[in-house]
Amino acid sequence: MVAAAYSMPDLLLVEDNANDIMVALRAFRLRGLEHRVKVLRDGAEALDYLTGGGLEDGDEPPPLPKVVLLDLRMPRVDGRAVLLHMRADERMRKVPVVIVSSSQAESDIRDCYRLGANSFVVKSVDAKRPGEYLVDVARYWLNLNRVPH
Repeated sequence: MVAAAYSMPDLLLVEDNANDIMVALRAFRLRGLEHRVKVLRDGAEALDYLTGGGLEDGDEPPPLPKVVLLDLRMPRVDGRAVLLHMRADERMRKVPVVIVSSSQAESDIRDCYRLGANSFVVKSVDAKRPGEYLVDVARYWLNLNRVPH
């Protein structure tokens, strides 16, 4: 597979829960952000995508997203392992990672920041505005946050 075959979105949503994905995509669609989002269903898929798994020798890896929304507890490879890998990789080290989790445990929050998370957001259930908290997070990282060039 060649690097040109990749179309890297601005935002990666790494989530294994089908209902959470559906809610998030609906919220992004309502706010005109759906074309900027790529969904990956577990940490192994995320690492393969980010590292350009399957590239042939000499191919350039795909461009990096502007932000990764990363679930903490997933099958195969969990969010902590993805975060560790990203922070250990020179190319991915500075990509903002927002942990999105149902956990409110102080130990999880502390651990994620220690591993290099840029933010920790607890999943919110709001019947009047489902998934809107993710739109707020995405808008901040995509539109308001500034990084040095």
